[in-house]
Amino acid sequence: MVCKLHKSIYGLKQSPCAWYAKLSSVLERFGFKKSHDDSSLFVRTGSVGKLVVLIYVDDIIITGDNIDEINTLKHSLHQKFAIKDLGVLKYFLGIEMATSPRGLFLGQRKYVIDLLQEVKMIDCKPARTPLDSKLKLDLKGEPLGDINYYQRLVGKLIYLTITRSDITYAVSLVSQFMHAPTEAHLNVVERILRYLRGSIVRELS
Repeated sequence: MVCKLHKSIYGLKQSPCAWYAKLSSVLERFGFKKSHDDSSLFVRTGSVGKLVVLIYVDDIIITGDNIDEINTLKHSLHQKFAIKDLGVLKYFLGIEMATSPRGLFLGQRKYVIDLLQEVKMIDCKPARTPLDSKLKLDLKGEPLGDINYYQRLVGKLIYLTITRSDITYAVSLVSQFMHAPTEAHLNVVERILRYLRGSIVRELS
């Protein structure tokens, strides 16, 4: 016996694709155009203002320069889908957002704390800089037993550079050894983490 599903179900491999196809078709009927550079970004420009919709799996960010248009779009989406309005954007994909008269501030403090707790370095001794000024890295040294651990850590640090430009150079350095990391490379990664720990201390003081 074969059953035809009228709605996609969470857990199936086809679910994200089916959800995106449905949502994108609805947005296009509402007059939105998909970005050529990012398939998750939809933009609608009209005489009353511009609306922007960003999709990440089943999370949607809606922004624009006309609050009435935003509310109208949310109402229209409610008619098509069972969605929940979470209000003003404050946290998304590990990035914290804070609004003020001066603009929008992006930060990843919680992301840093979660990362330090994950690697059990939340109580480590802080470092004042992300790198030793005399550091010279090469491919020599004792290979790491768990390459995946190194790659996962560096990947998380790369994502952190979205708001932490102060670690960009150090992270770009350790990312060059993703395929053959050694103990020395891991020590540098841990130095970056200790520096991040120090930055949290300075924020609290």
